[in-house]
Amino acid sequence: MNRIKRINKPYFIFLLWNILMIFAVHGLTFQHEAGRGISGNGNPGILILFPSLLTFLILCIWTVSLFKRWLYDQRQRWVGKVHVMVPLAAVLLCVLSVFLELLMIEDLRVQLGGFTNDPSSAVYRFGWLNQYTNTLYYNAPILLFGLSLSTFIGWLMELNVRKNSP
Repeated sequence: MNRIKRINKPYFIFLLWNILMIFAVHGLTFQHEAGRGISGNGNPGILILFPSLLTFLILCIWTVSLFKRWLYDQRQRWVGKVHVMVPLAAVLLCVLSVFLELLMIEDLRVQLGGFTNDPSSAVYRFGWLNQYTNTLYYNAPILLFGLSLSTFIGWLMELNVRKNSP
């Protein structure tokens, strides 16, 4: 009897947690408004940024492990063409996420009037990690890239296991 396996609930909850962390980083990152001064409230986003990056790393490692195991279980059902779709989709999602991240960086550059080395910028002489740039370090494109890359790595690991098994 062909049955669909249940979703791994702890993994799904951890994925949702990482999505919530993206919203938390975004919510604690200040948006610069032209003509207004620089926020003097410090950088509250940094308090959530580092724990979110740690949970993101754990999620990526977990994704590699789960995906490798899942592909190994599916290996008998899939034929060559279907098995090629997984890494192709992962690579395309990686490219898409890099493109989206570059758009975010350009949008933030325009919003701030330049970056840390531009004298007309709102963040002139600030470090790259400041109250306006936290979202550059953890956002939806980065999560998509990490999960796509983890999927591709899981596929490579499963491919290695498949080639080494009789």
